[in-house]
Amino acid sequence: MMSIAITKFWSWFEVGNKAFINLSSPNLDGNEKVLLLDSILNNLHQYCDKLFFEIGGSPGEDQELIITADGDVDFFSQVESLINNAPKIEGWVFTAFMQPRELDYIINFEDVEIKPHEVWFLPLDNKNAPKSIGLRICLPNYQLIKDNKWLQAAVYRVLDTILGEKAFSLDIDYVDIKSIPEGNLEEQGLMELKDLSAFVKWKKAKVASL
Repeated sequence: MMSIAITKFWSWFEVGNKAFINLSSPNLDGNEKVLLLDSILNNLHQYCDKLFFEIGGSPGEDQELIITADGDVDFFSQVESLINNAPKIEGWVFTAFMQPRELDYIINFEDVEIKPHEVWFLPLDNKNAPKSIGLRICLPNYQLIKDNKWLQAAVYRVLDTILGEKAFSLDIDYVDIKSIPEGNLEEQGLMELKDLSAFVKWKKAKVASL
């Protein structure tokens, strides 16, 4: 059953959706854009104040509204309920959770810069929890940013974009962050970050038989 809060959000969005399509326009005034984004967030938080969103798309194409719980599994059901009850609106695609992306980008989270195509990872085994998936994320600029309070959040954001929000939250049990070691990385068991999704699928299939 669709809740009153869900009905209220989508009714509001249907009425104002044409204004939100202009968010991707380079001609949109900055102050107006902030007001539009704030209005979406305020109305979304009337439904659930633990949810957030991303919105955008290329001009002239369908625009996408992504609803995210920012990795908090306690609110995944609220994300799914909202998207499952989304109306069909011409020019719009509604998506639950952040989805996987390619690595050809640079993430700047607060003042932490990470280039995913330069990142490696080391699978970590836990003898006490053989079905768990642990990762050591190895950064080339770790020494420069290791004391930054936003480092973990930035790395988590990268993993969200590699695996997708839901897979990262549900499949990965442990993450630590270190510098890329010296020497031959593959001989030390490290893998390029672009191979993380394939590794997680392999590990899940392997532990399923344990």
